[in-house]
Order: sequence, then structure tokens, then C-alpha cells
Amino acid sequence: MTEMPFGSARPLKGVLLLGAGCSILLCYAIATSSWVVGSIEGGWTYNYVRPFALRQLLVAAGVSAAAALLLRAPIAGQRVWVMLVAWVMFASAAHGLMYSIAPYDLEQLFVSPAANSFYTLTQERDASDLLERFNRVRLQAPWHARSNMPGKTMLTYALTLVTERTDVLPWLVVLVSNLGALLMYAFVREAFDDRRSAFYSAVLYLFVPSRVFFFPLMNTVTPVVALACGCLLVRWIRTGSVVWAVLLGAALYGLVFFEPLPLVLGLLFAALAGLALHCRTISPDRFVLQSCAMLVAFIATVELVVVLSGFDLLRAFRQIHAHALEFNVVEARAYGLWVRANLWEFLFGVGMAQALLLIVAPVVGPVQARGWRARLFTPIAAVSIGLLAVLLVTDLLGVNRGEVIRLWIFLACFCQIPAAYACARFTGHGAIALVLGLTILQITLGTAMIRFIIP
Repeated sequence: MTEMPFGSARPLKGVLLLGAGCSILLCYAIATSSWVVGSIEGGWTYNYVRPFALRQLLVAAGVSAAAALLLRAPIAGQRVWVMLVAWVMFASAAHGLMYSIAPYDLEQLFVSPAANSFYTLTQERDASDLLERFNRVRLQAPWHARSNMPGKTMLTYALTLVTERTDVLPWLVVLVSNLGALLMYAFVREAFDDRRSAFYSAVLYLFVPSRVFFFPLMNTVTPVVALACGCLLVRWIRTGSVVWAVLLGAALYGLVFFEPLPLVLGLLFAALAGLALHCRTISPDRFVLQSCAMLVAFIATVELVVVLSGFDLLRAFRQIHAHALEFNVVEARAYGLWVRANLWEFLFGVGMAQALLLIVAPVVGPVQARGWRARLFTPIAAVSIGLLAVLLVTDLLGVNRGEVIRLWIFLACFCQIPAAYACARFTGHGAIALVLGLTILQITLGTAMIRFIIP
């Protein structure tokens, strides 16, 4: 799926400036503690615990200035991977600087049974016991571990094999989450055939507000698993090789094992597959046959894990889904109220400019794509429309009522792609530097002033 050349970015300038203005207003509202994160009417908000301080502004300015300088480095050829690794290291250091002025340090959050009960569970149970008797262990576990599939706990087990130091473990989670930038680049590069859009997507991924706000929780790793599936999907529909379809089937098992909610990204993947079929990148017959191979691979993985460990994925999925529905009843969270409030809360986690560019990016189509019909069959249109469909359906499902800044982190990460694509239409690095700088300011203020995680 090769993206067509683009003309003037002039129509995007107004939207970019509007997004920048909204971001500035949002940052001002955070600084004055006047922005409500959550819903007072719905009974769930994230509270301000510190006032604005000049130090926060200095941290944001320092990180933004360093990011602007790093953006000027060339990204041609194989050097792009070196630069991506440099960005991962830079972002990790920047996150450390931001959390140096936060109400709680990452170690305190990581070992807290209330905030991160996956670590607590690893100290109380063996991995084999968790898998073999999942439902029994789950019901006796602390709250968050009780409402999740075992994947997050299993990753915590794996990290404790690297080190048992509780001051290092949360930073390993941050690093694993940040490495998702490499997968983001691969996903967008394969889908768009556009290096610049892919690179900017990776950069924005590293500074998604909701992802950084919830370090070092395991929800920040979910985008990595979802992006791995996305990379396999676009590779499959681009090459038409059954090997990638089979690998995707096995990877989908891993996604459900870690967190089932990102399965809603199937709407985005369907949009990309539909574009591939329209462009005849893959024939309908081959697509159907290889989809069957993917399904067989998924089922085979389910049965293999049952034989090896005794863990039944589908049974566990039904139990977790029932628990989520029960939670809404117990907490008396109304459906209609949160259908509206979720979107407002999600906007805060995505970024103002990114949200506006998500809607507008497909409108400014390729030079050759004359008319709306032609513009609908482009990668950026498929991604943007697919993401909007995912957002709408996920919201209307009603399973998540509040707390979507954390629960929809995976979706917020994918929603950076249209913004990166739009910024890539401008000559130079001014557009991406503006969006990134304002996002960094929002993250710094939010991290320092708002309590997103209760230890």
C-alpha cells in the first residue's frame, strides 16, 4: 500500500494552529487546577494534589528544547533505526525527569498492592499455580489482578527474572513500553510506505499523555502487544504470505492473554485489509484461505497452552468479561453518562492537537486522489476511519465506564498516527515540534499536579 505524493499542507495549518491553541488552553486549565479529569457527576475523577510551580515549566521547556534538537537529526537509510533507539533512550530519560517532580516515585507505585497488584501476586503465587488454577487464584488476588487476564502477571514474573530490585523493575516496565516506538515505526512504515510519517508516529508514541501518566502500570505495555499484532497484519496483507497469517493467529492469542480489550482494533485491521483487497495487494481467495489458517493457528495455540499448562484462555476470557459487567453494577456506573464522559476523558489522554488532526488528516488527500471516493481508498483514510470506528464502538459497548485514560491507552497510541501523518505534510520539523512541545507541557503538568495512580 504505497501512499501517493501530497501537495500543499496549507489547509492543515489552520487546524494545526487551532489544535495548538486548544492545547495551550488545556495546559492553562491544568496549571490553574480548573480542568476536571473524569466526571464529577459520574463519581470518578483524578484529583489535583499539587499546585503549579515554576519548576514544572522549566522541566517541560528543557525536555521540549532537547526534543526539538533531536528532531533535526537526519533519518535517511538504516540510520533511522539508530535514531529510533536514541529517541527511546531520550524519552526514558525525559520520563525520569518528569517523574522526579511527581507526587509519588515509580517504585512506590510498582510495589503497591492497590496500584499494581500484579507484582503483589508474583510474590504470593508461582506462575504455574496461576495458570493451572487461574480462576481460583484470581478470586483470591488483589483487585486489579482479579479483573485481568494472567498476561500482565506473567510479564511481571519475567521481569523479576531479570532483577528483583524494586527500584529497577518499574523502569524495566517503562523501557518495555517505550520500545513499542520501534513497532509503531514498523507498522506505519509498512502500511503507508512513508518513512517520515512512520518516524513521527514513533516520536509521538513516546509522549502519549495517557501512557506516560500511568507509568509503571501494565496498561502501558498493552500497546506493545497490540502493535506487534498490527505489524504482522500489515506484513501479511502486503506480502500475501500464509506464514504471516499464521504468526498473527498465534499473536492474537498473546493479545487476549495479556488484555482482551484491544481486540476492538479488529475494526482498524479490517479497514486496512479492505484497502488491500481494493488495491488488489492480496486476492480475495487468498485472503479468505489465509484468514482460515490464522484462525486455525489461534485455536491450535489455545489448545497447546491448555495441554502444557492447564490454562484455558476462552474460559478465562468469559470469567473476566463477567467480572467487568459485575463491576459496573456494583459501582452503579450509569451507561448513558459515561458514553459522553468517556470521550471527554479520552480526549485528555490523546492530546488536543492529535484529536483534531485525527479527524482532519484524511481530508487533505493525495494529489492524484481527486474526489471523496478516491480519498476514501488511501492508507490514511483507512487508518483514521478505522480508529474512529474503534473509538465509537468501544464507547458504545459500555464495558468501560470511566477510567478510560488508563484503559484505552492502546487506542490513544494508535490515534497519534494521523497527527504524525499530518505533521509530515509540512516542510521542516516545525509542525511536529509544536505538537510534541505542547504535549510534553501537558504531560509534565499532569504528572506533577494530578494523582492518576493511588499507591
